[in-house]
Amino acid sequence: CTCLCQVKINCLLSEDPTPDDPRNIMSSASQSTSAASLTPPDGASCWLCLEEGPDDSGAPLVRDCSCRGHSGFAHLACLVQYAESKSKDLAERGALTLREFFQEKIFEQCPNCKQTFQGNIPYGMTTAQLAFFEREFKDVQSWQVGALMKRIHVLDGKKEADRIEGGEICTKMLSLIDEMKKNSDPSLDVLALATIYQEIGIFYYRVDTKQSLKKGKRCLEISRDIVITFGGRELQCLVEAIKNNLANVEARLSGVSIPNEKESDLSSIRARYNCLLQAVGQNDIRTMEMGTLLASKLFNAYHTIEASRLLDRLVIISRRVHGSDHKQTKIAESWRQRLQLRCAFIGSEQQPYQALRYEDDGDSCIVQGPVPKNVPRNDDDCQTFSVPSVEISFLLGTPVMLHGLKKAAHLNGEIGDVREYCTLSGRCVVHLEDKDLKPVKVKNENLRIVFDLPDPKNLD
Repeated sequence: CTCLCQVKINCLLSEDPTPDDPRNIMSSASQSTSAASLTPPDGASCWLCLEEGPDDSGAPLVRDCSCRGHSGFAHLACLVQYAESKSKDLAERGALTLREFFQEKIFEQCPNCKQTFQGNIPYGMTTAQLAFFEREFKDVQSWQVGALMKRIHVLDGKKEADRIEGGEICTKMLSLIDEMKKNSDPSLDVLALATIYQEIGIFYYRVDTKQSLKKGKRCLEISRDIVITFGGRELQCLVEAIKNNLANVEARLSGVSIPNEKESDLSSIRARYNCLLQAVGQNDIRTMEMGTLLASKLFNAYHTIEASRLLDRLVIISRRVHGSDHKQTKIAESWRQRLQLRCAFIGSEQQPYQALRYEDDGDSCIVQGPVPKNVPRNDDDCQTFSVPSVEISFLLGTPVMLHGLKKAAHLNGEIGDVREYCTLSGRCVVHLEDKDLKPVKVKNENLRIVFDLPDPKNLD
């Protein structure tokens, strides 16, 4: 019911993009970074009413976008009033077509920095948007469905009030769909219809009761079948997203843990990330969130080099577009810090040590540790010492460089990730960054940890 581009983006973002740390061993050696404080600095004022401090109701100034310094702070009521006034102006000029309205993102986006609101602001803005639509455009069913979809997307299924509201919204959306079908509403195309069922299914999944999971499963199955039956090849990434969410619901219903995504999930998340790149560009906060999710899954599947390259780009873009203190910048920087950590086993030791650097032309390695699992590391309990490089065993995912090969000397200097360990041959299986080269089995003595990745080659 929303414009095709916006519907597609909503569906791509239906999965929580915040990545968990896939290897707890790394969490002890890197500190998580919390979001920067949004407390207004002295002298900050609402950019709309120009008043400092709370409004007449006591509501404080808020800002959760990419504005910096003293700019961008506003009262939520002022933001709502601005969005309603802007919408009315567009409608009066006859410019408020369905596509134009949602492309404007009047209730979703900061008018100054043009970035999507984060934190708690979307909760208040979607409440206001829904009330505004019901008041001003109650006869336009497609706009009603669009506002309902945006509202249900921010509801917390664990909170009773949100569960009740969400259930009412789901019922209302399904009723509106039936009416739109009877009226042959042209805005209810394949993509819009599939996304509506997808959003309903995701909400019921977040509620996470047996009854709600069954409802969610049914809605996701309908969404999947609509796209498979009536959609074209261009909707393949949407199919993958629906299947992924459906698998999560089925796993929850069966009482088992959601499967740990590895190689099978990477193509789906890559497709979703690429769709966002094409639809809204690399500067959009949603693209960066999905990129960070992709990096975390790459790391989880031991594609550390690719994940590091991606995070390097995300950090640069986020600093430039959103600023160093923005939450997304902090998250990307924190993940990049985790990926820069190099750990290895030493001899018969059962706990890993952090590898710091090579010395003596690579014959010895300086290590520090041990690195405890699941608990913060106490530097007072750590030892720093040198070990022969031949005593090092590599953790899966470790970036390494090949050296000293004789029969395959042309591979010396190539870098890749350790993805497997072959017990029969006692060699590491290394997947090289150069995609034209096949994975190779290499002895530990012919591998060196790569502490700082070199500039990427033209590996496209």
